[in-house]
Amino acid sequence: MTVRRILPFLVCLTWGLFLLVPSVQAADGDQPATDAAAPTTPPTAAEIQAWIDQLDSDKFLLRENATQKLIEAKDTAIEPLTDAVRTGSLEKAFRCIHVLRAFAIGDDIATERAATAKLALIAATQHDRVSAYATDVLKKIQPVQRERAIRILSGLGVKFSTYSQPQGFQASLQEPGIVIDDSYQGTVDDLYYLQHLNFIGDVQISNDKVTADWFAHIAKMPNVRLMTIKDGPVDLEMLRELDPLLPRMIGFRLYYLDIKGSLAPLFSKMINLQRAELFGMVVDGKELFLNEAEQERIMRVVPDITRQVDNFKIRSGGFLGVHGSSSGGNGPCVIQNVNQDSGAYKAGLRGGDTMVEVDGEKVDSFTHLIQLLKDKKVGDRVEMIAVRGSETKKLDVTLGKWPLRPEY
Repeated sequence: MTVRRILPFLVCLTWGLFLLVPSVQAADGDQPATDAAAPTTPPTAAEIQAWIDQLDSDKFLLRENATQKLIEAKDTAIEPLTDAVRTGSLEKAFRCIHVLRAFAIGDDIATERAATAKLALIAATQHDRVSAYATDVLKKIQPVQRERAIRILSGLGVKFSTYSQPQGFQASLQEPGIVIDDSYQGTVDDLYYLQHLNFIGDVQISNDKVTADWFAHIAKMPNVRLMTIKDGPVDLEMLRELDPLLPRMIGFRLYYLDIKGSLAPLFSKMINLQRAELFGMVVDGKELFLNEAEQERIMRVVPDITRQVDNFKIRSGGFLGVHGSSSGGNGPCVIQNVNQDSGAYKAGLRGGDTMVEVDGEKVDSFTHLIQLLKDKKVGDRVEMIAVRGSETKKLDVTLGKWPLRPEY
């Protein structure tokens, strides 16, 4: 093998190892490359260009010192580094990519965003070894970016949940998810990190500070297929920011929003939608539960599977807070468990009770109970009679709001 063929191979091998560490320490006996502290003043364009010119110097310590200086320069060096990739030697191109890599896993959002975009550009527009190296860098920094995003967002109050389908059970609409509620203490810019959460399939939002920019960040998440939006100043303009992910949506829930304009165009883009819930919704000043014309507009555009019984639920929004069972839709209406934060629990209803009457009407089954409550609003009081063993209990229940929950 000739020297001409061996040299590129050795360069690629060296930089493949170099990728695994952010910087190379000086060998024993060498002087430290540079002080680790960031410069007190931004470097000039001439200084940055001089360091870039030194990246393929025949002196190892000079190359190392220039690399470290460029890392410390941060965002001011991004454009010159990107230009140098296109015009410099293979050694210089690889070192420029290495510096951009350091920016892409740093702590500054703006610098990370710019550097990651440049790496993607290099991977797409360069050729051979340079493009392959940039592609490899992007692939290898993904786990680092993901773990950092989890750490940062968790610290700001984003709640993470995990879900794995039990073996032997029919697949349900549940996936690993996040909840952004009033516990979130970050800014809209911090939501940039959402795009690194490629394992998240479910996003649930209940926050009175939500803006269109929130939804714009969520729309960049790569694998979201389930979404719940509850309360807050949400309007159609905000919801349109979700357009990029609507075609892959399989579960969608809107709770207690006051919307001006039809929801039909939004749902028309959900070509894979399987289940939806619209609870406590108001459209153009009229409660959706009572607005048959708007219901018809929505149902006309959703997929056939969504129109099937129980796949698209529209309710007035009152929440009892119980799970139950009945055999084939027939009685008795046995309450399996009761949400401890619900009005039913506060009124004294417990798991194992049998519901026999609601507002003077006999309850034939759990399905019948649901039908009796569909038109009830948040805050409505309902008189119930339940049986516990040989004891009959009269309950005065105040209905609340539907909570965020993992199952769709």
